[in-house]
Amino acid sequence: MTDFRQILDKMVIPYWILLCFHSTMFKAIQGTKPKGVHSILTKELLSDYGPTTARPVLDVTNRIDVEMYLDILRVIELNERDQTLLQSAWLRLAWRDDYLTWNRSVYPDVNVLTMPTDQIWRPDIHVYENVDKKFENMKEVSTWVYPDGRVHWGVPVILHTACRIDARLFPFDTQHCALSFGSWSYSADQLNLLPRNDTNRVGKYFSENGVWHLDDILVQAVINDYPEGMYSEVVYTIRLRRRPLFHVLSFIVPCVLLSLLNLLVFILPTESGEKVSLGITNLLALVLFQQFIADSLPPSSNDMPILSYWFTPMIMVGCLSIVSGVLAAALYYQDKSKPVPKWLCKLTNVQYVHPLDIAIINLEQESNVNGEGPMAIKLHETMETCNMKPSNDGICASAHEFQEERGVFLPREGHLRNRRDYTSDWRKVASVIERIILVLGIILTITAIIVTAMFFATS
Repeated sequence: MTDFRQILDKMVIPYWILLCFHSTMFKAIQGTKPKGVHSILTKELLSDYGPTTARPVLDVTNRIDVEMYLDILRVIELNERDQTLLQSAWLRLAWRDDYLTWNRSVYPDVNVLTMPTDQIWRPDIHVYENVDKKFENMKEVSTWVYPDGRVHWGVPVILHTACRIDARLFPFDTQHCALSFGSWSYSADQLNLLPRNDTNRVGKYFSENGVWHLDDILVQAVINDYPEGMYSEVVYTIRLRRRPLFHVLSFIVPCVLLSLLNLLVFILPTESGEKVSLGITNLLALVLFQQFIADSLPPSSNDMPILSYWFTPMIMVGCLSIVSGVLAAALYYQDKSKPVPKWLCKLTNVQYVHPLDIAIINLEQESNVNGEGPMAIKLHETMETCNMKPSNDGICASAHEFQEERGVFLPREGHLRNRRDYTSDWRKVASVIERIILVLGIILTITAIIVTAMFFATS
């Protein structure tokens, strides 16, 4: 014992440090527990796995077949204005990894292993229609590995992709949004992407919303030729059908009622003074509804909504109702001493009364009082002949001499206007013009209905 102490005293490290180290190691050895078979097998498989960028094949000429399945869970938003589709889905991939196999006789209790995706090879599958700056929003979910090397990876994803909107049949339209999945790094001779045939599961987990109904999902495997080579792709075409009830009750029915009100503006009496204000109100309401629909649709000239063939004539009818109200008010309250022009009487088929006829009538009334009624009639005939044949100077001169001798003179035109009230004539003209514009509005409305129905029927 004395010799051992002397040896320790000669050592550089004091013996009490050795005692502390011995105590710590003893506790560590006592606290160590044996690892489970899953941990041992996982560590064994990943210890010599190699880089995750290299394809896990024993023969480099072999091609990896990757099975793919996409299950749409929910349509978050289909933005018609920006032509984008935001949806949540479940993406599942399956492939065979030659480096992740084990002998069932050695590990009989291990049927499946859960491994992190960042430590093994994973196919770089991306959607080509992506418009999100973060690309596919995927969670880092572990994979399931089976003894034969089969790897299954299912991950929830948020896909924000471009979708061309066809708004011709709005709001009875059906949209087809294509999602093209493919590898970005591996060509078709290195990685073959195959769709999983599981048509019974299409839409099984789809959560219905109030706007869109999932009709079907079409799957197609294609090989496209790019400048870098041939690449294998799987194209999912999602067919979404719009539920039209909301738009019918919110837009279509009010617009039809406003179109009928446009026709009622023509029937409203001019004396009410509300024709123009009612027409302007209806026109602004139609323009407002059209703007609401235009804001929710893409600004495209190729796929114009068929409803545009309805709104445009209805806005024209609204403008005609305002024009009709303004013309009717202007003619209705015209100066009653001013006669209706001859061209306007012909246009409206209103009987035209010449000022000379009015003068003769007034003169005849005065002559009848003096017993000279036939003279007025004779004078009227003579003056008509003189007006029709100005070259017959003899007749005209005789008529003027007759007037001077008998002392009968026709009143001047200004006096005739004062003695004649043209209010009823102007009102008749205003009524006829209103009826003409009303017929034009009815024709436009019926034409718009027929054309819109024909487009919906043929599309």
